Amino acid sequence: MTELKTKSRETKSLLAKLMASENINVEYREGASTAMFDVESRTLTMPVLKDVTEDSTDLFLGHEVGHALYTPGSAIEEILSKGPVFKGVVNIVEDARIEKMIQSKFPGLRRSFYKGYSDLISSGFFDLKGKDINEMNFIDRINIHFKVGTRAGVVFSEEEMKVVDRIAGLRTFDETLKISNELWEYIKENTPDNDEDDWGEESPSDDPGDEDGEGEAGPDMGYGTEDDDTFEADNGETSDEAPEDSNSDEDGESPGDSEEDLDGDDGSPSEESAPEGNEGSREGGHDPLTDAEEEALKSKTMESFEDALKDHLDNSSLPYSYGNVPDMDIEKVLIPMSEVHAELDSAVESHNKQVEMAGSAPIDAYGSALKGWNKFRSENKSIISYMAKEFEMRKSADEHKRTKVAKTGVLNPNKLHAYKFSEDLFLRSNVVSDGKNHGFTMFIDWSGSMGPMMSATIDQLMLLAMFCKKVNIPFDVFAFTTSWFKADLDPEQAEQEKLSRYRNRGYYEFDNRAVNDLCVGQDFSLMHLISSTLSTSKFNNSMVYLRWLREGLAYGGYDPARFFAPLTSNLGLGGTPLNEAIIAALKIVPMFRKKNNVQIVNTIFLTDGQGTSTRSTWTHPTPLEGEEPSKDFTTKHWGSNYGKNIIVDPVTKRHYELSNGRYGFGDTEAFLKILIDRTDSRVAGFYIASANKKTFRNEANWIVNGNYEKINDLHDELKKNSFAIVDEDLGYEKFFILSDKYLNVEAPDLEIDEDMTKGRMKNAFVKSRQNKIGNKAMLSKFAEFVS
Repeated sequence: MTELKTKSRETKSLLAKLMASENINVEYREGASTAMFDVESRTLTMPVLKDVTEDSTDLFLGHEVGHALYTPGSAIEEILSKGPVFKGVVNIVEDARIEKMIQSKFPGLRRSFYKGYSDLISSGFFDLKGKDINEMNFIDRINIHFKVGTRAGVVFSEEEMKVVDRIAGLRTFDETLKISNELWEYIKENTPDNDEDDWGEESPSDDPGDEDGEGEAGPDMGYGTEDDDTFEADNGETSDEAPEDSNSDEDGESPGDSEEDLDGDDGSPSEESAPEGNEGSREGGHDPLTDAEEEALKSKTMESFEDALKDHLDNSSLPYSYGNVPDMDIEKVLIPMSEVHAELDSAVESHNKQVEMAGSAPIDAYGSALKGWNKFRSENKSIISYMAKEFEMRKSADEHKRTKVAKTGVLNPNKLHAYKFSEDLFLRSNVVSDGKNHGFTMFIDWSGSMGPMMSATIDQLMLLAMFCKKVNIPFDVFAFTTSWFKADLDPEQAEQEKLSRYRNRGYYEFDNRAVNDLCVGQDFSLMHLISSTLSTSKFNNSMVYLRWLREGLAYGGYDPARFFAPLTSNLGLGGTPLNEAIIAALKIVPMFRKKNNVQIVNTIFLTDGQGTSTRSTWTHPTPLEGEEPSKDFTTKHWGSNYGKNIIVDPVTKRHYELSNGRYGFGDTEAFLKILIDRTDSRVAGFYIASANKKTFRNEANWIVNGNYEKINDLHDELKKNSFAIVDEDLGYEKFFILSDKYLNVEAPDLEIDEDMTKGRMKNAFVKSRQNKIGNKAMLSKFAEFVS
């Protein structure tokens, strides 16, 4: 049943998008008491209802799409500012206009509107049973007439009919406002001084047992019982309606309205949260209303509709929670290379001051890192050359596939002698179709769990950077971290945070944040480490600093080399803001593509797991009774552990359901898919894992979601080939697991002793080459992926 409901929602969402001729966002919210359309964010929100027919659902969708197409968002705020009573009048008039237009644009909706309203009335949505429609106030009679049509039997006076005819002929929203103001004044002028209200009181003629049965409007009209022939007869006139921009109808019938009012059409709060209009208040920019005027201007049928909707809310279904991908301001999260280098320089300066005071000799961390970089570069020239060769071979093969031989139309003198035997006498040329340029954005995990493998991971990162530089591929490298303290913090606050192991800095307040945007913690930063845009000397300099970081973080910080490459707390390992890094990549990848003029961007994440779940969204505080809605922001917990959690991409309008059954709630998987869909980037993951089986089982079980049979098979493959490619759907297009046993690029020197036997010499030689061979296999696969 749940699966059927999900498919139905997906189908209705697609229907709404098709009708709107726009990729609008469609959301089903259990907390929504009515259907509404936010004209700014282009989001259609549907309540989850029970005991409601398909026709009624299509009616709701059609009505809201009508608002999406024909109601301008700019005027909504002005209408709301004039009070809830005036808004209700405008709503009824505007509903008549947009429903006429949406049915004219999509004639197939007419039947859904007709039958849908019959079903709703039969279910008591307008509370018409036992009441005489013609004893209602003018605004209610207008509402029922334009929603139900002539079959409702609503009677208007000659003077009232003039207003009804004008509403039936509405074409623009400006006309809606004009008539709404005139209707407002007309009702006020024709309201008796007494505030007597007979609504709900049964007159003798309303008695169900009365002989002539007058007043039994609800059951006697037979709502929902018309057969197809009756439908065609009653509704046939609308089949020859004017084009979609016309609202004329000879009999004034508009058999449809899906929703009660403009309530929420711009995402604004419902009438319940707005101050009630009462005596002494100014509505619509006019004089204060008397009680009698307010009663005459209020629609009881719409109030009944709203109450009925609340009674039909389905609280038994799994809740749907929606969170939007935020529009991240990259400048706020990015730490430039210059600041990273300055931080390293300050680390060694602080270290040397301390050791000098203790009488020890200062260290030259940069010089030590420079030696390490030169050695690394020298030892791995052959690997880089091999990788470049693999790439160029595949690139040449691709170019060959794009090569076509074409005739030039110019005679070939060398073939003229064969004119009697061959028609092929013309020169030929090779035409090569343009290929696609490649680029790389790489993100390395700067979290504590990476410590044991950080040296090998940085080695691989340096190899990738050297490869890109050699074959002239644009690239940028970033590290995602939670350890960097922002310089713009208050000094005292920053000092306190440095002393605190667990920091709660709040959330970034991006300029373009909106309600339901996922929050991004202020502890998230991106350190820019390397870039292809640097000159050769500056590139080498950045690699020296990266080597410095490598030595400082070697083996989780327990290697003696750290004393020759001191780091600050800003550069230490912290949490795993992988999800935040992917959100940042949504902005970085398009910027990188435009800056470097490349068509294909390969985005690489070097990480050992999934990111920390993002479970907060922005919202507006709930106003107290009588207060105006606040435009300030606050946060709320997002998602449910037992319902459906949906991440919405506001750019593509696609929905991504999180898998609660996966480690980390499936957030990372969803964000990676969003990255691929929005940027058309090719996304790969690299995970350097321990070759030790027990350690591997404990640390990598998230990959197969705790399936130890699969993880044993994965380890066997890793042991056999020195790498493995994961088949599980982790969000990546390729996810490589690399064995740390074969990725130590600084292979030990070959030591041959004169007393060694030939067998031992052979084993020593094979062992010294194993690292290189394993690395070549991995790099070859990588070249295949990116070429």
